[in-house]
Amino acid sequence: MNYKVKRVILFLFTILITISGFSEKTDIYNKIFYKPGLHMELYTDSMFLTFEYTYIGKYSYMDSNELLRYVWTQDKTLIGGQMYVESNYYTHAISSSHAIGLLQLKPIVAEDFGAHNLFNPIDNITTASLYHDYLNKTLGTEKKQIAGYYQGPTSVLKNGINSAGSYYYNKVKKAQKKYKNTSVYSPYLISISGNVKKNYMNLIANEGFAYKNWEFYSNQHFEVTTENKFEFNNLEVKFGGFYFPKTNFSIGAFSDYNLNMDTIARIGYPWAQNVVSFNNNNKILKQIYMSYDFKNNMWMKFYIDKDFLFITGISIYDIKLGILFNSSYRIGIFMSL
Repeated sequence: MNYKVKRVILFLFTILITISGFSEKTDIYNKIFYKPGLHMELYTDSMFLTFEYTYIGKYSYMDSNELLRYVWTQDKTLIGGQMYVESNYYTHAISSSHAIGLLQLKPIVAEDFGAHNLFNPIDNITTASLYHDYLNKTLGTEKKQIAGYYQGPTSVLKNGINSAGSYYYNKVKKAQKKYKNTSVYSPYLISISGNVKKNYMNLIANEGFAYKNWEFYSNQHFEVTTENKFEFNNLEVKFGGFYFPKTNFSIGAFSDYNLNMDTIARIGYPWAQNVVSFNNNNKILKQIYMSYDFKNNMWMKFYIDKDFLFITGISIYDIKLGILFNSSYRIGIFMSL
């Protein structure tokens, strides 16, 4: 059964089953993969204005020289310089062509060399070292090896080094000469989201960070009403995290102070990801989030819990514009930047 068929079956399954209960939007667990900086989402229908502000920052995870101890068969300064060229020492860098991590490996290549989690800097750098070994044995010279990393080994074998491969080689060698010990960075996340209508506001705050094969989060949910007087209601606090054994799969557990447990599975790569949330106490499927980014700049998102929300649109550079439809038969507009 191929990948597309599996995704269609999963989608149909989520439409057919009965889903009950309320949960916070689980797409927050996809946003750790956003580019560093401030991101905003706004969408509205005839009832609610919904907003979300998410900041992705970088914290110093480890020294690059410490990480380069895992490189045995290549010149450590070469790999150190290449990390600067490829990702600027950021563990969660993702390119427009879906290359991942410190040394921007594509999953299809990484799988051939036994990679587990390309967002884990140790997995990423050891897999890249193995790939360099293969390129050197296949292509014969260091220049072809480095150019082949960018251009592709088949292209170098058939056509020789082209202008893009030559430019990349020179860029990496220049970075190698300038390399010195520096920090390797991983992401942290701070987010505030909610929806607003007359005399009512629902707010959710999230904080999280990534570390090796783990992600840790806390979130706080509360409601504000102003009909008669200003009141805070239904305060909830949850905390938990994900174990991230594979680039395209992680499993998490979250609990409040009363030990009401949720289990969350995150399936797929960041550009085509499903997040499924279960409540362990009530044995119910709480929410499913699906996202798809297509090569023609089109995208779509699904949220399914006790309600249904579908959003689709087009990307223009880093701005997403779209329309939404929900289970209350309301149509609205969406913007993300």
